[in-house]
Order: sequence, then C-alpha cells, then structure tokens
Amino acid sequence: MRRALEALLFITDRPLSAGELAKLVGMRDQDRIVGAVEEFRRDLEAMNLGYRLIAVAEGWQMATRAEFAPYVRRLFSDRATMRLSTAAQETLSIIAYKQPLTRAEVEQIRGVEVIAALETLLEKRLIKVVGRRETVGRPLMYGTTPEFLRHFGLRSLEDLPPFDSFTPAEDAPLASAPADAAAAPEPELPAAETQAEPEPAIEPGEEPAGQS
Repeated sequence: MRRALEALLFITDRPLSAGELAKLVGMRDQDRIVGAVEEFRRDLEAMNLGYRLIAVAEGWQMATRAEFAPYVRRLFSDRATMRLSTAAQETLSIIAYKQPLTRAEVEQIRGVEVIAALETLLEKRLIKVVGRRETVGRPLMYGTTPEFLRHFGLRSLEDLPPFDSFTPAEDAPLASAPADAAAAPEPELPAAETQAEPEPAIEPGEEPAGQS
C-alpha cells in the first residue's frame, strides 16, 4: 500500500487528501492512510533530499525545498506566475478572513467597488461562489478555494495568521449596501471550459512539484 501511495503523491500536480488516497488504493481505513503517508513524510525528511512531502490544502503534495527555489525559478522562467494587483490582494484577504461575503459586504469593508478584483480572483480560481445571502435580491456569497490554500501553502484556513485589523468588524453587523451598489451586476463567472490551471507561484518558499 505504501508504495502505491508514494507513486500517487509523486505523480500528482495537486494535493491529495486522505479520503482521495484511500479511494485510489481501495482502502476504507483513512487512519492507516494518514499513518502511512506521515511515515513516508518522515522518511523523506530523514534523507534530506532536494524535495519533501508537505501538508497543504487539507492533503499532501510533493514540493522542492525552499533553498532550491532559485534553480526551480530558472526552470520555469518562461511560465507566467500568478500575480495579483493590490486591489485583488486586499479583496482576497477580506474574503479569506471573513468568508462567506457578498460583493456589497466586501465593498463596504474596502470602501471601493470590487467587481474587477472579484473577476480576477474567480478567473484564477482563488475564490468561488459558495451560496447566496438570504436577503433582498439573494446576492452571491464568495469564499476561498482549495487552490487558494495550495497557492499560499496552507493546510487549512485555520493556518491563516491572526489578522487583528478586521476584529472591529466582528462586533458590528455589516450595513446595508447602497442602492447603486446593490444594482450593480455580479462579476461574470469564468466558463469552466476556458479556465486554465494557474501555474504555481514561484516564491522563496517551498515549490510544489509539477509533472510534464
């Protein structure tokens, strides 16, 4: 079983959860899967190789070590990395810490319209529609995706660092959106067939391993 798990984790280009691995190897006991994967992870750490197994996005994925980031960056120098504008970064931060939120609620916190930023984040699959607010007009609500966790190297949202700047908003309910904001159209959702898999950001941190 372990060798099968090693093969799956080596070849995947995205994190695999214990549930997915259990299904792939035909085993119901996820605790055994977790134990085998963690044993594999410890063995890799002990060998001090150029790559390692990391826990990310509620699963595991092979990644290169941080000290080899410059070499990996050269290899993928011809590929575009995921870059976000300041507006998109601020919008993503708000959604990550206070999700689920509607567009009007994000705009109330930022103080400016965020339609373009939401469209960018939807296109890059860092956020998704997670439901509708049961208020007048039933506006769409947005939340983060597994791609968000993978991109920022987080195992779950609980790994987000404290963000005290949003604490005051926890104590006060969000006010109603202005009439003109409520009338504005929601960002257009990207068509599934046109969504391209975003390339992993190549940062000084750990590099997700990709397969050609």
